[in-house]
Order: sequence, then structure tokens, then C-alpha cells
Amino acid sequence: MKRQSKPKKSKARRRWLIAGLVVLFLFAFWYFENYTFTVTSASVSTSKVSQPVTLVQLSDLHGAIFGKGNSRLIEAVRRQQPDLICVTGDMYTNGDEAGRKTALALMADLTELAPVYFVQGEHDQEEAYLQALSQSGVHVMAYRMETLTIHNDKIVLYGINNVYYSDTFNLFREFDKPPADAFSVLLAHIPNYEAFNWFGPDLSICGDTHGGVMQLPFLGPLYCDGQWLPKLTTEKRPIIDKGLFSTYTGHLYVSGGLGNYPYPVRLFNRPEISVITIQPEAAP
Repeated sequence: MKRQSKPKKSKARRRWLIAGLVVLFLFAFWYFENYTFTVTSASVSTSKVSQPVTLVQLSDLHGAIFGKGNSRLIEAVRRQQPDLICVTGDMYTNGDEAGRKTALALMADLTELAPVYFVQGEHDQEEAYLQALSQSGVHVMAYRMETLTIHNDKIVLYGINNVYYSDTFNLFREFDKPPADAFSVLLAHIPNYEAFNWFGPDLSICGDTHGGVMQLPFLGPLYCDGQWLPKLTTEKRPIIDKGLFSTYTGHLYVSGGLGNYPYPVRLFNRPEISVITIQPEAAP
């Protein structure tokens, strides 16, 4: 019997080694994209504050854990020295009891860093959960308004708990027009560009989109606002996938979120903590 030559065996081993390295690289890249987070920053300028106000936003955790007891997440928030922590819903997935406990523990811990204001998404609507949040010191903003004083500046905070919007949705049915002499912030899980623009807050902060899940080079988000590849099919209105958007009356910020639902398939769209700084307008 003719024996296989050593060069052929060497080439076969090399191919297997290369294939293994490719698989390892793809696994590491997938893990990095779905299970590590980044801190993203945005800022808006206004004449309504005299000193910078730092808001940290967390959204769409879906029960994810970053370090024991979410220690890495908490430490990252601590480093931002926030004046307010805004949580915009879906912090656990409906039916996930372990994720529910994770969300409750995280938000209770965050109250030690700064006041926490929460609006729920479609997954975290359970009444006992909302009561537990309130008991831990979290401000549950289910169609509520609060007026805060931060660095001697007045901030008016609104929160709504809609998980869908009808064609007749109108925030003026619930709230008066935002005051002209204070910076106003609206918290909502699901962005509604037209309705929020009509209401007129200086800043709206939302989640829900998961940043389009996948961000494809030149093609934008894979899925957003009920559409696949909206960049190719939407012409007249902005694609509200993630980041800071200008409105006629102010700004809308959408977080790409922290968790994965229903599957961990993020691409060029890592989980994120969002830091939004409200800056005093520079003197002319």
C-alpha cells in the first residue's frame, strides 16, 4: 500500500488549522458584537441650562448580564457621573423570571448613583414588577410629569408607557404644552417622530429599535419600524434606527439598547450605554 506523503499530510493539517482559526475568529467577533457593550455619546445645546446636565440612558436589556451582578455595566454608568439615569423599557423579556430579577437588581443598584426614571416597554408591563421598582426608589413614569432642579436649572421630565400608537395619538390629551422657560425631556420606549415633534419637547429619549439589529455597510439597518432595509425603501421620512435626530422643536435620541431579542444577531451594532449631555448654548 502506498503511504500518503508528508507534504500532503502537512497541507491537510494547515487547511484544518486555517479553518479552525476562521471559526474561532467568527465566534469571537459574534461574541464581541452581541455580548460586550460600548458607551456612545451625544450632546444638545440649549439656552435653557447654565451648566452641563448629563443623562445616562439604558434600554432593552432583556435580562442581559455584563459582569457579576452587572458590575461592569454599573461601573460604566458610575464613570459618567450622571445627573439622571433614564431607563426606556424592555429590561427583561416577558416570561423570563431570571431576567426580571436581573432588571430589578440592576435598577435598584443604579439608584445609588443618581435618580433613576423608568418607562416600560412591551415586555416589562407586569404590575408587581412596576411596584417593586417604585419600592426600590425608581421613578416609574407611566404618564407622569416631574419638574426637577439640576445645577439650579429647571428640567421638566415626561414619561409615557405606550407599546403602540394609534393614528390619533396626541400627547396634548394628557399634558400641557412643554414650558418655554425649562428644558423638557420626554421618555418613551417606542419612538414616534411625528407625534413627539408635534408635542414639542426639547429632547425625546427612546429605545425599542435595537439599532436595527444589523447595521449593513452602505445599506443601513436591516430592520426598522416594520420595514426591511428601510434605507432602500424609505424616501420621505427619516429612518429612526439609533442615534440623535433633529426635529422641528428639538431632538430625538434613540438607543440601540443592551440586550438581544429574540436572537443574538447584532452586526456592527454593539450593545450600548448612551450618554447625552445637555450643554449650555455658547454665547454669540
